[in-house]
Amino acid sequence: AVGTSAALLLVLRRRGDPRRAALWAWCPAVSFAAVNDAHVDTLGVLLTVLALGTSVLPRRGALLGAAIAVKLLPAVVLPGALARRGPRDAARVLVPAVLVIALAYLPYVLTSGFGVLGYLPGYLQEEGYESGSVRRFALLRLFLPDGVAAPVAVALIALTALYVMRRGDPDRPWSGALLVTGTALLLTSPSYYWYALLVIALVALDGRWEWLAVPLAGTVLYIGNAMALPSELLQPWSYGIAAGVVVAGTLLRARVDRGQLDRAAPGRAVTVSIL
Repeated sequence: AVGTSAALLLVLRRRGDPRRAALWAWCPAVSFAAVNDAHVDTLGVLLTVLALGTSVLPRRGALLGAAIAVKLLPAVVLPGALARRGPRDAARVLVPAVLVIALAYLPYVLTSGFGVLGYLPGYLQEEGYESGSVRRFALLRLFLPDGVAAPVAVALIALTALYVMRRGDPDRPWSGALLVTGTALLLTSPSYYWYALLVIALVALDGRWEWLAVPLAGTVLYIGNAMALPSELLQPWSYGIAAGVVVAGTLLRARVDRGQLDRAAPGRAVTVSIL
């Protein structure tokens, strides 16, 4: 966790405001999840920050591959890392990433074959991602039947990733990565708040504070489950409020940015992107 703070300071001193590193270093969720609970997600976050902070594409790919090998979740930052990259540059990121993942898993594949997946299939079923469960995709299930909530979530996440790859800022890969990661967590609505450690680090890099509502929602749901509160009510409320905060913050930021641009260049048309 301390190493991630140092990595954030290193990146932000070159390409942002180093004071934003405090959003990670002083966040209570980091103290609990990364230190007290010692979740390995923290190592994945460190590698992701280092990856997005470098402009050397093969190095970025190798570090992202290492992060994905630690925990699969960092794969959702790939669209941000590939934002507006041509096929050649995309290959310079993806090939090293795939090679690192393959080399990391090779000894285990040789030993256990498909057993390398371990408890992952059972975990996904246990955690409510199977059809008919009300424990995941809570926001979509407010409006959609259970059977179609998961495919719609996958489609929305894929569309968000495609938007980031086509319209994202290649000089700020963490911006698109935050949009995809935050959207994925809002739509899947997990009850484990440490999944959102990645969001906290991306917020520190990007500065869009409204996305901190996502780890807060996961924390509320986790504590509520520990207190035996009705998750079927708490889950949509916590993530619904988080989604509202993200939308409100995005609209407010766009309005402020538009006003500043209008004052700087009166009479000129201005387009403000959510990225």
